[in-house]
Amino acid sequence: MEQAIWIMDLLFKSVALVGVFSLADFILGRRIHPAGRHLLWLVCVLCLTILPLAGPITIWLSAVADSGPATGALFELRIDSMQLSAPGYWAYWSPGSIAIGVYCAVVTLMLARLAIAALRLASIVRRASRAADSRLAAMHGRLCASLRIARRVDIKMSPDLDSPVSFGLFRPVILLPVQSQQWSEAVLTDVLLHELCHIRRLDWLSALLCYLVRTVFWPNPLVWYAAQRLHEESENSCDAAVVNAGRNNSDYAESLLGVASSCIHARRSRRTSRLLMQTMHDRNTLKKRISRVLEEQVMNAAEMKQQVQKTVAIAVVLSTVMLGLLGSSQVLTAQERPDADGREIDREMIPLNTVEPMYPSQAAEKRIEGWVHVRFTVKADGAVDAESLRVLEAEPPYVFDHTALAAARRFLFSPRIVAGQAVDVPNVQYVFRYALSNPDAEQ
Repeated sequence: MEQAIWIMDLLFKSVALVGVFSLADFILGRRIHPAGRHLLWLVCVLCLTILPLAGPITIWLSAVADSGPATGALFELRIDSMQLSAPGYWAYWSPGSIAIGVYCAVVTLMLARLAIAALRLASIVRRASRAADSRLAAMHGRLCASLRIARRVDIKMSPDLDSPVSFGLFRPVILLPVQSQQWSEAVLTDVLLHELCHIRRLDWLSALLCYLVRTVFWPNPLVWYAAQRLHEESENSCDAAVVNAGRNNSDYAESLLGVASSCIHARRSRRTSRLLMQTMHDRNTLKKRISRVLEEQVMNAAEMKQQVQKTVAIAVVLSTVMLGLLGSSQVLTAQERPDADGREIDREMIPLNTVEPMYPSQAAEKRIEGWVHVRFTVKADGAVDAESLRVLEAEPPYVFDHTALAAARRFLFSPRIVAGQAVDVPNVQYVFRYALSNPDAEQ
C-alpha cells in the first residue's frame, strides 16, 4: 500500500534527522550551556513536526520557480473506473494494511493516554487548595518580577503529588506537595525559581509538542531518545538558571536532594500522570542532575547570550540543510532536463503500446478521483527505463501512484532517431487521469 510506503519513508527520514542532531549534540558535548543543548533538541523536535510537509512544500516551491525548457514529451491518458483492479480477499490483509493498522492503533492508544492524563490532571487541580503560606506569596511576587513573568501564576498545595510540578500556558499553575510546608525558606525559593524558569521558557508547551511528535514517529527509537534528551536538558537548563541567579552550587544540590528525600516516603498510588506536568523530582535523572549542578560553572549574561546565539546558528544551519535534503528528493528529479546537443531529429519517438492502468477498487468504492504525473526515460530500444520512473505529482497522494507506475513500466515506443541512430529520450511525461464512470450516461 502506498500509505505504508509513505509512512516508512517518513520514518527513515526521521531517523536521519535525529541522527544528525544527535551527532551535533555529541560533538558539542559539555562545551555549551544546558540552555543551548535544550534549544538544539527543541529545534530537532520542530523539524520533525515540519518533516511531513517538507516534501510537498519543496515540490510546490520548485513548481513556482521552474522556468526550464519544455519537456521531452508530454502525454495524457484517461482511466475510467470501469477498469477496476480486483484485489481479492487477501489483499485487504496485505503486510502494508497490517502495518498501517498496527501503526494507527498505537497512535490511538498514545493519544488516549494523553487524554486520560488531562482528565487526571484536572481532577488533581480540583482537589488542590490555594497556598495560604505568606512566605510563598512574597517569594512568588519577587521571583516573578525578577524573571519578568507577566502572566498570572497560581500556587496550590496538592496531597496527590510527590514532587513539585508546573503546567499550563496562558495561566500556568505550580503545584506543591503538602510536604513543602515543612521546607525551609531557602528550599522553597529554589523550588519556586526552578518551576518559574520552566514557565518562563514555555517548557510545558515544548513537552506537549514533543509528546505529539513522539506519537506520530513512535516506531523510531531515535525520536524517543530525542524526547528524553529534550526533557533532561529542560531540567538542566532550569537548574543552571537557579545557579546563575546567585544560588551556591552545593546549597542548591542539597535542596534537590532534600526535596527528593522528603517526598520519597510520601508517594501515593500511581494515579497521577507526568505527561502534562513538568516535575522537579525525577528519580531517573536526579543523580545526574546533582552531579551537573555541582560541576556547573556560573556564567554571566553576556557569555550565556553568546553561547545561545552560536547554538541558534548551528541549529538553523542543521535544520535548513536536513529539511532541504530530506524534502527535495522529488524536486531534484523534477528539475532534471535532457541534454540539448543541437542535433537534428530524423524521426520523432511515437507511442506504440500504452497500457491503461487499472482503477484501484478501494478508490472506486470510496468515490475517489484524481491524477498522477509520471516521468521516465525511453531507451533506444523503445522500452521504458524502469529505474527512471518517478512520480512528480499526484492528487490525492499515494492513491493511484502504484497503478500508474505499473502501467508506465509496460509502455513501448518507436525510438527517436537522431543522425541515423536510435537514442534515449529522457524526461518523457505522462499524466494519468482517474475518473469515475457514470452508469446513467452509458445507458
